[in-house]
Amino acid sequence: MKTKRRIIYRIGKLTEEEQFQLDFEDGLSRSVEERIRLGFIPMNLPIMNDLPYRIFEKMEDYRRWASEKLPFWLGYSIRNE
Repeated sequence: MKTKRRIIYRIGKLTEEEQFQLDFEDGLSRSVEERIRLGFIPMNLPIMNDLPYRIFEKMEDYRRWASEKLPFWLGYSIRNE
């Protein structure tokens, strides 16, 4: 079900508090379905998505693989940096 959205125009630069209030009101005007749909960001992770699954004999093997192959920013590897 589509709801009619209200458009708000402001002239000039908004304060941080005004911008926060507008963002908050915008979020509240959305349906739950819209919030869920907009809340997920599809990402292509070539190393993670190149195989449908992986099998490791031991957790140590998985951790070694993750440390060597996955980018650190994904949070799957353990490094002492």
